Amino acid sequence: MIRLYLENGVAYVWNANDWHLLRTKHRVCGSLIGSVPSLPRQNDFQGLPMALMSEETALLVELGICELCVAKNINENPSEEEKLNIKNYEQRILDEQTEAFRKKKIEQMSQKIDIIVAGKQQKLLLKGITNVQLDKQTLLQEEMNKFPNLAPSQTLVHLPTEHPREIEVTTVPVDILQPSVVDKEGKIRYNIFKDLWTKGYYITTGSKFGSDYLLYPGDPVRFHATYMVRCVYDAMTFFRPTNFVAFGRLSVAVNKIAVLAFCNRYGNIEYQSLQWHDSMNG
Repeated sequence: MIRLYLENGVAYVWNANDWHLLRTKHRVCGSLIGSVPSLPRQNDFQGLPMALMSEETALLVELGICELCVAKNINENPSEEEKLNIKNYEQRILDEQTEAFRKKKIEQMSQKIDIIVAGKQQKLLLKGITNVQLDKQTLLQEEMNKFPNLAPSQTLVHLPTEHPREIEVTTVPVDILQPSVVDKEGKIRYNIFKDLWTKGYYITTGSKFGSDYLLYPGDPVRFHATYMVRCVYDAMTFFRPTNFVAFGRLSVAVNKIAVLAFCNRYGNIEYQSLQWHDSMNG
């Protein structure tokens, strides 16, 4: 079972394999909010962790795919033993990379040793010194001794995608998710999300388009959204004409179909689409 770690009311996925499984098998997209280690100074492409909507989290827990957890000791200071293990680990990484650096330099210098020998002999000739035999291995060792040792700031650092220390995990209910999925509006929003998910759609947040959800026929990496869904929490709600016009015009501008989703008096989810007609004469 996949663990979702809760922080400030939001569930996160930290494991890359879990992220891939949720997206490819269960059609849960979430939102990547982390920095990509290889491209840290940009925000066009994001990496782990993946933050889940409350509806996504509640659905995964209900289906038994995931469990919602809180890491109790994740913010505690490390013990002296843990500090020593970290220090030894960093020293081992430094030693390994220093050795790899020396081997690479030896390989490079060995390829140029003839040029180095010829240069040394030329300098000796300019000084009037002849009949001097230069040993290649001795020169190679002299050149290697000139290389400084690697400093810790020059080493490559492994960035863990999960917490490297042992953590105490406690399972918690979905009641503490924020935004809530157990209050009146949260229940309606969750039931709408669940109904859309069971219909086979990929669902992402629609906040950028003035809606609650965007629906995709396939993975959002490969497809554009077809529908933009706005949840209505009271089936008897009155709408101002300008609100209808604004929602309809926005959907046309982004080439999507505007949908209002609501729960009828029998507890069933219904949908009403808005179509924009500009060919009417009046």
